Amino acid sequence: MGHYTVHGRLGEGGQGTVYLATAPDGSRVAVKLMRSDLAGDTEASVRFVREVALAGRVAAFCTAQVVETGLFGDRPYIVSEYIDGPTLAEVVRAEGPRSGTSLHRLAVGTITALLAIHQAGIVHRDFKPSNVLLGSDGPRVIDFGIARALDLTSSLTASAIGTPSFMAPEQLTDATPGPATDMFAWACTLLYAASGQPPFGHDSLAAVVNRIAHAEPDVRCVDDPALRALVTDCLAKDPARRPGAGDALMRLLGHGPSPALLQEGTAAASDTSGHIPGHAPGPGAYAGPHRQPPVDGGPYAHRPSPGSPYGHRAPSAGPSGHQPPPGGPYGHRPPEAGPYGQRPPHAAAPQPFASPPTRPGGPPGPGGRGVGWIIAAAVAVVVALAGAGAFAAVRLAAQPGPTTKPATTPATTPTTAPTTSASSPTATPTGTAPATGKAIALPGTSVELREDAADPLKLASYSVDGGKRMYLRRPGSDRFTRDSRYFEYALDSTGTRALATDVDYTGDHYAQVSIVDHRTGARRPVKLSRAPVFPTTPRWSPDGRLGLVTLYRATSGESVEYGYGIIDVERGTGRTFRVKQKGAGEWRFFWDAGGRAVGTWVGDTMTFYDLAGEPVRKLAGRGVPIWVEGEDVSPSGGLFLASCSSGGRMICAYPTTDGDAEPRVVPFAGTRLIGWWDEEHLAGWRPKGGGYEAVVVDMRGQVTRVLATARSKAEFDDMGLRFSRGTP
Repeated sequence: MGHYTVHGRLGEGGQGTVYLATAPDGSRVAVKLMRSDLAGDTEASVRFVREVALAGRVAAFCTAQVVETGLFGDRPYIVSEYIDGPTLAEVVRAEGPRSGTSLHRLAVGTITALLAIHQAGIVHRDFKPSNVLLGSDGPRVIDFGIARALDLTSSLTASAIGTPSFMAPEQLTDATPGPATDMFAWACTLLYAASGQPPFGHDSLAAVVNRIAHAEPDVRCVDDPALRALVTDCLAKDPARRPGAGDALMRLLGHGPSPALLQEGTAAASDTSGHIPGHAPGPGAYAGPHRQPPVDGGPYAHRPSPGSPYGHRAPSAGPSGHQPPPGGPYGHRPPEAGPYGQRPPHAAAPQPFASPPTRPGGPPGPGGRGVGWIIAAAVAVVVALAGAGAFAAVRLAAQPGPTTKPATTPATTPTTAPTTSASSPTATPTGTAPATGKAIALPGTSVELREDAADPLKLASYSVDGGKRMYLRRPGSDRFTRDSRYFEYALDSTGTRALATDVDYTGDHYAQVSIVDHRTGARRPVKLSRAPVFPTTPRWSPDGRLGLVTLYRATSGESVEYGYGIIDVERGTGRTFRVKQKGAGEWRFFWDAGGRAVGTWVGDTMTFYDLAGEPVRKLAGRGVPIWVEGEDVSPSGGLFLASCSSGGRMICAYPTTDGDAEPRVVPFAGTRLIGWWDEEHLAGWRPKGGGYEAVVVDMRGQVTRVLATARSKAEFDDMGLRFSRGTP
């Protein structure tokens, strides 16, 4: 089957048959071949494979990693890491309920897995005892991401979704499941492990559904008071009242936020010494959901986020925080992974220019159905799903990462592309140039940077793996080191100060933007927006007195545009402004030439707002939006960048003033635009071999300089790079 040699059948369930197989490298894997009646037509099967492939982003903490997805004939298959061990359901049936250290290790391992899953911008939606394998190194969670993929096909049945006994109340309606849904299922699974029985019974469907909606289960089977209290909190009927996975893991481990939370959870879950972490916390140890904000993850992702496309570490998709819009996934994928414009890993082919951040989750597409339809006929249940309870996971996993579709212009307002003569340059950057300058290898990647001392732009920071890890340039050097304090880091034009989006929230759940002394590392955190609103893509004003961030609001299923924030650098204060125009901020905000207003695309119109949140002017008929990782406006302030048409193979540099002046047309068919190099040159990435290279082109599209090479397309697509005009 594909590249895998199948040896025999491991089991069969409602979704398909699982086989033991050997990979080309000799390792053992599990291959699940989906049932043909669930796959639907060819288009639905391809959509299923693309959706499940996102599960490959989940970090290997107490999970069985997804290795590959594909089609065998017209039937989708999923290849995952092989775990040699029985399911929790099988063990409980054979040996009876779990208790003591065994139950606590199970709780720690499974909640660690959910944290890793949520930080990748994914909701399991089918968490139950048969999806927990008990391996020699502790519990492993499997089959994450399959339920949503099935939801996107039109042939989903109740048997494919799973046992109603482990569903959350919001799944009884057409509400979109979020991370809080998994927390309810986790609590049900723990009660099953402790009692040997599903907490809401397993008799008639109508009876089970009625109990889930209205009854409280018996939790006395859990002997440990702290674990029993956590399970009770996770069984709240209102999703907004349930703790997130990060919050729950901190309670189980007995301490507050930690940059190594996932590693600690994995270690505790595999510890067979009899020690129960968290049972004797020291003074001030984290003991409840409201002493510190949740550490949950989700870019999209803010990390998404890296995006990201979802949450800061303290409430906290990076390892413990939000991701910026590409910037991020966790996001903003802000709003689905890595910062600064990377595309999601399932992109079929590079588009001419990266789009704005995608949003994680959200309602099913055309033809898809919500889970609630399965049991809606059995009982009428209304559950209010509030977004606040799920903000942290959404944010950690989904920092914005641009979508793979090209920007489009509303049909009601057609945009005419500037005409070019037959002698105009072609849409492909022409010519080659030597990779001059000092070679700098970027740690954790295969990217090689080429840099000259006189370059007007230099790389100041970058993120990898969809925004999960960020590296900063050490002051006055060519060295980059990992920094877990921030999701994004933007140097000013002097190279001495930076604006950074913090991983940590304040104790009262506010996201922070830090003003950092780049030379010493000293920081002044600025309390900015209360969760679930979070900042991304920090930018300095032209005079260096103010900072600008784009704000998104994390909801139960996605991150949506909210507005922008202004930071007064001297005073160390910040203000947020809600912009209610639909689409405002989707392409993130940037400074105008004079620093007296901020702009963003709203549809096909460039709209500017003053520093008090009021719209001040519009520029229409100036091309269509384009995602620029760096500066949209030229160093002189006279031109801004747009795509000449929705085809995206020509860049138009339009005057920033009102009027009918013609744009300067620059041929460039690259995949990601870095921005202005200087007044007469642009920088961007174009395909080369199996990867990319960054080049500088003049206004005729001629390549004048090679800036960097990235040998791996997959690796680079999950990276975000932040260049600075100041010397780092």
